[in-house]
Amino acid sequence: MTYPLRAHKKLTAIRSWENINKATMDAQLRQIEENIEKKKAEHRAKMKNKEAEIHKVADEKRAVVEAQRKEEILKAEDMAAKFRSSGYTPKRFLGWFGC
Repeated sequence: MTYPLRAHKKLTAIRSWENINKATMDAQLRQIEENIEKKKAEHRAKMKNKEAEIHKVADEKRAVVEAQRKEEILKAEDMAAKFRSSGYTPKRFLGWFGC
Protein backbone atom coordinates (compact mmCIF):
# COMPACT_ATOMS: atom_id res chain seq x y z
CA MET A 1 0.00 0.00 0.00
CA THR A 2 2.93 2.36 0.21
CA TYR A 3 3.31 2.46 -3.54
CA PRO A 4 -0.13 3.93 -4.28
CA LEU A 5 0.41 6.51 -1.54
CA ARG A 6 3.75 7.55 -2.99
CA ALA A 7 2.27 7.76 -6.49
CA HIS A 8 -0.64 9.81 -5.16
CA LYS A 9 1.77 12.23 -3.46
CA LYS A 10 3.79 12.57 -6.65
CA LEU A 11 0.67 13.14 -8.74
CA THR A 12 -0.53 15.74 -6.25
CA ALA A 13 2.85 17.48 -6.34
CA ILE A 14 2.79 17.47 -10.15
CA ARG A 15 -0.74 18.94 -10.20
CA SER A 16 0.30 21.57 -7.70
CA TRP A 17 3.38 22.46 -9.76
CA GLU A 18 1.24 22.63 -12.90
CA ASN A 19 -1.35 24.87 -11.22
CA ILE A 20 1.32 27.21 -9.85
CA ASN A 21 2.97 27.52 -13.26
CA LYS A 22 -0.37 28.10 -14.97
CA ALA A 23 -1.24 30.81 -12.44
CA THR A 24 2.16 32.43 -12.99
CA MET A 25 1.69 32.36 -16.76
CA ASP A 26 -1.82 33.80 -16.43
CA ALA A 27 -0.50 36.62 -14.23
CA GLN A 28 2.26 37.36 -16.75
CA LEU A 29 -0.26 37.34 -19.59
CA ARG A 30 -2.55 39.76 -17.70
CA GLN A 31 0.44 42.03 -17.04
CA ILE A 32 1.38 41.99 -20.74
CA GLU A 33 -2.21 42.74 -21.76
CA GLU A 34 -2.35 45.64 -19.29
CA ASN A 35 0.89 47.04 -20.72
CA ILE A 36 -0.47 46.71 -24.24
CA GLU A 37 -3.70 48.50 -23.27
CA LYS A 38 -1.70 51.25 -21.57
CA LYS A 39 0.44 51.74 -24.69
CA LYS A 40 -2.66 51.75 -26.89
CA ALA A 41 -4.19 54.46 -24.70
CA GLU A 42 -0.98 56.51 -24.89
CA HIS A 43 -0.85 56.19 -28.68
CA ARG A 44 -4.54 57.06 -28.90
CA ALA A 45 -3.90 60.22 -26.86
CA LYS A 46 -0.94 61.14 -29.08
CA MET A 47 -3.07 60.71 -32.19
CA LYS A 48 -5.83 62.88 -30.69
CA ASN A 49 -3.24 65.57 -29.93
CA LYS A 50 -1.91 65.36 -33.50
CA GLU A 51 -5.45 65.59 -34.82
CA ALA A 52 -6.10 68.68 -32.68
CA GLU A 53 -2.85 70.25 -33.91
CA ILE A 54 -3.79 69.58 -37.54
CA HIS A 55 -7.22 71.11 -36.96
CA LYS A 56 -5.62 74.17 -35.35
CA VAL A 57 -3.20 74.66 -38.26
CA ALA A 58 -6.03 74.20 -40.76
CA ASP A 59 -8.11 76.84 -38.94
CA GLU A 60 -5.15 79.23 -39.01
CA LYS A 61 -4.67 78.65 -42.74
CA ARG A 62 -8.38 79.19 -43.36
CA ALA A 63 -8.23 82.44 -41.41
CA VAL A 64 -5.26 83.64 -43.48
CA VAL A 65 -7.03 82.81 -46.75
CA GLU A 66 -10.22 84.50 -45.54
CA ALA A 67 -8.27 87.61 -44.54
CA GLN A 68 -6.59 87.71 -47.96
CA ARG A 69 -9.95 87.34 -49.67
CA LYS A 70 -11.43 90.20 -47.65
CA GLU A 71 -8.38 92.33 -48.42
CA GLU A 72 -8.79 91.63 -52.15
CA ILE A 73 -12.47 92.55 -51.95
CA LEU A 74 -11.64 95.81 -50.19
CA LYS A 75 -8.97 96.56 -52.78
CA ALA A 76 -11.42 95.92 -55.62
CA GLU A 77 -14.06 98.10 -53.94
CA ASP A 78 -11.51 100.89 -53.49
CA MET A 79 -10.51 100.67 -57.14
CA ALA A 80 -14.16 100.67 -58.19
CA ALA A 81 -14.86 103.72 -56.04
CA LYS A 82 -11.81 105.43 -57.51
CA PHE A 83 -12.96 104.70 -61.05
CA ARG A 84 -16.52 105.84 -60.26
CA SER A 85 -15.37 109.09 -58.73
CA SER A 86 -13.11 109.94 -61.67
CA GLY A 87 -15.64 108.76 -64.27
CA TYR A 88 -12.95 106.60 -65.88
CA THR A 89 -13.88 103.28 -67.48
CA PRO A 90 -10.99 100.81 -67.68
CA LYS A 91 -9.98 99.71 -71.18
CA ARG A 92 -10.29 96.06 -70.21
CA PHE A 93 -13.74 96.57 -68.70
CA LEU A 94 -15.44 93.93 -70.85
CA GLY A 95 -12.31 92.14 -71.97
CA TRP A 96 -13.55 88.67 -71.07
CA PHE A 97 -16.50 89.05 -73.49
CA GLY A 98 -14.22 89.57 -76.47
CA CYS A 99 -14.89 93.29 -76.91
